[in-house]
Amino acid sequence: MLNNMSFINILLLSLISLTISGERLVFLATHFRHGARAPQGYIDEKELLDYALEKWDTPGELTGMGQRMHYLLGLRNREKYITEKQFLSQKFDPHEILIYSSSLNRTLLSAASQLQGLYPMKDNCGEKLDTPHKRENAIPKVELSPEIKAHRDSLVDQALPNYMTLAPVRMISPLEKKIIIYDIPKCLFRRDEWREYNYKKLKTLQDIVTQFKNDFLPKLNESYYKYKKAYDIHFIDSFCDGIIAGYTEGKDLNVLNTAGIDKEVMASYCYNFSALNFRDWISGDENRTLATLEVSKLMRDFIHYMRQRVEIDKKNEDEKTKANKKDYSKPKMMMISGHDSTISTLEMFFAKVFWNNNATDFYRYPYFATQVALEVTIDDTIPREQINDSNYIIKYYFNDESVLNITMDKFIKEVEPALWTDEYIDEYCKFNNKTDPEPAPAPQPESDPKKSVYFYLTIAFSITTGLILIALIIVIIKCRKKSSETINNTGLLLKNYDSN
Repeated sequence: MLNNMSFINILLLSLISLTISGERLVFLATHFRHGARAPQGYIDEKELLDYALEKWDTPGELTGMGQRMHYLLGLRNREKYITEKQFLSQKFDPHEILIYSSSLNRTLLSAASQLQGLYPMKDNCGEKLDTPHKRENAIPKVELSPEIKAHRDSLVDQALPNYMTLAPVRMISPLEKKIIIYDIPKCLFRRDEWREYNYKKLKTLQDIVTQFKNDFLPKLNESYYKYKKAYDIHFIDSFCDGIIAGYTEGKDLNVLNTAGIDKEVMASYCYNFSALNFRDWISGDENRTLATLEVSKLMRDFIHYMRQRVEIDKKNEDEKTKANKKDYSKPKMMMISGHDSTISTLEMFFAKVFWNNNATDFYRYPYFATQVALEVTIDDTIPREQINDSNYIIKYYFNDESVLNITMDKFIKEVEPALWTDEYIDEYCKFNNKTDPEPAPAPQPESDPKKSVYFYLTIAFSITTGLILIALIIVIIKCRKKSSETINNTGLLLKNYDSN
């Protein structure tokens, strides 16, 4: 009786909660940074010493801490989007979620770890072998030892131990050119040229380098003297990468202890430096060129899938769509496993589009496992036949912080014109070249794809005008030459006449 009453109470509370909220989630995109990892740069490659002089066994790889971060993030997302909002199915449905990851191990493993939380083993989310035939015939065509056969029998109806769930993760590759710039090496030269240009131009970057040289370098110089490194912004970038990774993992950071530098002070500086790295060093020009490059393809995907789900919602065809199990083209959710730079470039793009390039509001470091989410919602009390695009709301969250709340039609109106076309991306990154690109000239802050048409028209007009002028000059020269010949011939005739 008590169990039945408890169930009824839970059901009533759920119904009341749904009635009060009056909000229906229609589409969702989450974009997250990988979890904690080992540093990428190593000052001593042989000894695997990073720039904080700590030893790591697996450069750049996701650590156990990183796996747990994303497992817990997955559990939170299950709680929010499956249990509370009842947006996704209790068990993984490959037609509901489209999962992208950059091609690096740390992002692939972060996505896999998060999915273990989104569909945890404790809730029996995995596949079952529900007939004796399946259980007896689900064996590979090799000889199994008695120990493995005993383990197989202990699985009973579990496809994998503890009903573990597997989910496909689509790797972003150079062929797709969706632009997570780490995975498109041919376009990395653009990042490098912008970094050089922005560092020369922006005082914020010069000041934070000066701060390092004044406050920390005199104390650290003895430890680094033998490595003969230039203590420039690139050194600080690698140094802070090591400090943040080691600080997160609880490393001793003896280089700071030896120098008499407080770990908290150094970590605070490095978080500050890294935030500037993404805001000003990578995306510091007024047009947010690299931010637009990184965001354009994935944002166009977001708008495309969002529009499809909105049409399904307007027509109340969700059940019909679910029944068509062969159709993978209308997911309810996009998951993108990326990097600190991809989180920051999305923020810089939004700063450009919605906040008139006021990046001060987005001056923050995207910690390990930071997640941004775009939720598309509708007021559930509006009759479907009366719904239009202005009724759908897009909410943007940075972790749990609400950043943007805008109608879908306004969002599309502002965002779509700012996105680059595939053709412009191919041209900008020189993807059409068969050989590696030559170093490009120093970028100009006014470079903007919207101005490319005017640029080419100007070039065409200049060339045409130049050709006309050349033609006129040739005509004038020929006329003068002909005139000169006429005069000479006339003089010769007169001379002959006088002599005669």
